[in-house]
Amino acid sequence: MMFGIGTKKARLHVNAFTNLLGEDKNGWGLSHKGLLWHGGIARNYTKRFKENQATRIGILFDGVAGTLTYYKDDVCLGIAFRGLNEIREPLYPVVCSTAAKTEMVLTESRRDFVNLQDRCRAVIIKHIKTREKLDRLNLPYCITNYLAEALSDCTTPVTPLEQQLIDYYLF
Repeated sequence: MMFGIGTKKARLHVNAFTNLLGEDKNGWGLSHKGLLWHGGIARNYTKRFKENQATRIGILFDGVAGTLTYYKDDVCLGIAFRGLNEIREPLYPVVCSTAAKTEMVLTESRRDFVNLQDRCRAVIIKHIKTREKLDRLNLPYCITNYLAEALSDCTTPVTPLEQQLIDYYLF
């Protein structure tokens, strides 16, 4: 199995079991072997998925920051791809099978900015990447806290509330 994103130009079908997602510059994907693929090049990212055992994969695409982050069985694996905000074509979620007798359950959620406040926060956080820089702005407490929520780093353990947000953002 492979999970990730691709442009409309990404090849979606071939009569062979192969790593389609990431075979060229039109896709970015994670294979069940724990490898990240893009531009036909693979690199190690995580441990192989266990055979004959269900694995839950979460994908968080942040279009403002241009990052793609994966979660494996509710554990953040870190940012896999950066610079996706430079892609000037629409990006779509993609899941594909790379082996016979595989099964998947796909849920799709999409969230655009709920309001202008969320859109403004995204722009601010794009420029202010640390709590230290945020604190230097001397903003009112409630605004600082609201902005700080978006600064959370996925290298820290995921709280139940964060997990709900991750599940909400899953492709």
